[in-house]
Amino acid sequence: MWLTLAIVAYLLFALANIGDKLVVTKYKTEPIVYAFYVGFLGIVSLWLLPFGVSWLPLFLFCLSLLAGVAFIVALFFMYKALSLGETSRAVTILGSSSPIFTFLLANLFLHEQLKLNEIIAFAILVLAIILIVWQKEKPVRKKYHESLIFWSVLAGLAFACNYTLTKYLFGQDSFVNIFFWTRIGGFITALVIILMPMARKLIKIDWARPKKKKGLLVLGIQIAGGAGVIMQSYALSLASATIINALQAVQYALVFILASILGYKNPHLKEHLSKEQIIQKISALILIAIGLYLLSLK
Repeated sequence: MWLTLAIVAYLLFALANIGDKLVVTKYKTEPIVYAFYVGFLGIVSLWLLPFGVSWLPLFLFCLSLLAGVAFIVALFFMYKALSLGETSRAVTILGSSSPIFTFLLANLFLHEQLKLNEIIAFAILVLAIILIVWQKEKPVRKKYHESLIFWSVLAGLAFACNYTLTKYLFGQDSFVNIFFWTRIGGFITALVIILMPMARKLIKIDWARPKKKKGLLVLGIQIAGGAGVIMQSYALSLASATIINALQAVQYALVFILASILGYKNPHLKEHLSKEQIIQKISALILIAIGLYLLSLK
């Protein structure tokens, strides 16, 4: 069950990623602004109040808010890395570092023990992530390249912290209660962002732009992303944080497939791939299939 949930969640994330790419490239939204929007929409979790939401002990309450903060901070770091232009390099570093950080944190703090088939699947999926997103790009200035690595690694670490904290919390209280309070943590982060003068200025500028199409796109992204987060979170409550994180490989594969299909109609999504790159990505898809098969074994 958890594997199916995770795969569907990453399909929804892939759809959201396609929308993210349009928002960031076509509509030129600043990273801090987009992180604000995502965090602010955490208030929608108030609909969960009648379904078992209650106060947590102080320690768990603080950890839940911290997990929500880590998620929004991770998004900001990710958008910051992506805004530097070299998307494939940034996503490769983020996508491969996050599962590794999660593996280390989960072993250190959660004492997770993976089975042999899960360890092999984990390694295969991390390799698939690198293959699916890596492509040669023009040489960059050393300082610029270091900045991209810096933001990408920070994003990977922040996502790993979010995964590890959330996995721990799901073992302490109900799924609905923990999910609610982590979303509230994201909402509080958005309130902190809007208190920053520069961020508030950028949000006002972005809000003043014509936004009929963009507003619908952002709404669609959040619906897909929100449903994906619920499914991913429930899968995380049932399975290893390390494995759920490594299954990002499915998301990247689906982004590649969807972008290839939709790119014919939208130039912002089109990727110009060489024969070598196509073979590389197909190889990654095969590795993902092998990884999923290994995870399906009991």
